[in-house]
Parts: sequence; structure tokens; C-alpha cells
Amino acid sequence: MSCPWSLVSVHWIDAYDSDNGWIEIETYKPEACHVVSVGFLWPDCLDGYVTITGSYMPDEVPNLKTIGMVTHIPTAMVKKVTILDQPKIELTLQHPHRML
Repeated sequence: MSCPWSLVSVHWIDAYDSDNGWIEIETYKPEACHVVSVGFLWPDCLDGYVTITGSYMPDEVPNLKTIGMVTHIPTAMVKKVTILDQPKIELTLQHPHRML
């Protein structure tokens, strides 16, 4: 069962600062820090932010109650949001202690 929220990639500009120490004003060139984050879009979580989460509990689908790894990105810093296809992957994993 897939997450009821859209899986997205968010391209955004992060906050950044310069190297430590003394900086020559004439030669200093600030550079934007471009970031791509991927997660499930939490709709209407926090005004002024695009909010994504990296984890959810499939036993709670379709009514999510518990999520993990939440990231709030200021809307003004967002350059692009792309909806991604949610892959249909079923994995059967052995418990590490039973892999003998």
C-alpha cells in the first residue's frame, strides 16, 4: 500500500554562510547552496513552508497518524516541486539475527 501523500522532489536554495576567518571583501563571491530533497508532501502543515516527511507507517494508511524525519522548507526558498511516481516495491527481508 502506498502513502496517500504525494511523493515529491523539492529543489530549493538553502541558507549558507562563508568560511570562517577573515574575508577579503573585494574577492569574496557568495554562492547559492542548491539542494534537492525527496519525501512525502505533508499538505497544509505549516503556513509559509513546504513540508515533507521521509517516513510513514503503512499500517496507518490511508489515515496517517505517525510520520518521521520532517523537513520544513521556507516557501520563498523553493524553486521547483515535482510530483514523482510512487514505485510499487515489495521487499521481504530477513531479520539480521536469522540470516545465518
